[in-house]
Amino acid sequence: MKRLMYSLMALTLVLSTGCKQSDPPENFRVLVWSDEFDGSELDESKWEVQLGTGGSVGLYLWGNNEAQFYRKENISVENGMLRIRAQRETFQGMDYTSARIRSLNRGDFKYGRVEARIRMDNIAGLWHAFWMLPSNASQPWPISGEIDIMEYVGNLPNSILHYIHFANTQGNHQYKGVDIPFTTASSQFHVYAVEWDQTEIVWYIDDVVTQRIGRDDPDVGPTWPFDAKFHILLNTAIGGNLGGNINVQALTSPRYMEVDYVRVYQ
Repeated sequence: MKRLMYSLMALTLVLSTGCKQSDPPENFRVLVWSDEFDGSELDESKWEVQLGTGGSVGLYLWGNNEAQFYRKENISVENGMLRIRAQRETFQGMDYTSARIRSLNRGDFKYGRVEARIRMDNIAGLWHAFWMLPSNASQPWPISGEIDIMEYVGNLPNSILHYIHFANTQGNHQYKGVDIPFTTASSQFHVYAVEWDQTEIVWYIDDVVTQRIGRDDPDVGPTWPFDAKFHILLNTAIGGNLGGNINVQALTSPRYMEVDYVRVYQ
């Protein structure tokens, strides 16, 4: 309850407009990796485009019963912006298409501040995510961990989700986090970030702290998997276990996740 009350109080301080930041954050001052999306196409020296329905990486329907086929054609870079397009479109037996990229082996980080400035459409069925997975996991998911910097679900249009996934001492899936009340994720750009070190992970929206989870947390500490290199993922899924019911009519028109930049400080 204390954490939820703190998050609600912090929310009232979040900026209503997400100005493009230029100053480095207080605790992590060295910019070690970034993509400002200033070109005319995705920089594949920084991002791998993941394709299909997950079968190529052993995750049928990406492990979440998702309804989309990921295509490179659903990615565009223009006017200093990455745009991931999701829409109703029959392709390779699926009824929807979207896109998913990751920085694996191109940007892998142990600790630091990871941030992105993002705006997302909030159509029912869309499931936008800015998150991290381990780059050289010696154990399968969820034992190896997952950091969800930001998830935004069209069927939960007034919340931003901050979660981690891990396993208990028996190896069973666990998760911990909060749903932050938030109403302008679709109408305005905001900066979503985590600051992460050997003691805790701290979430931010527009530089306001929204959650802290430490390795001394009794739910997480015994199996804390976050002392390893992680990479960044950006994607918009459709439907699935969290995306839920799909507004089919609304998705006949393209809908977007728009990313102004991604930056990593250490």
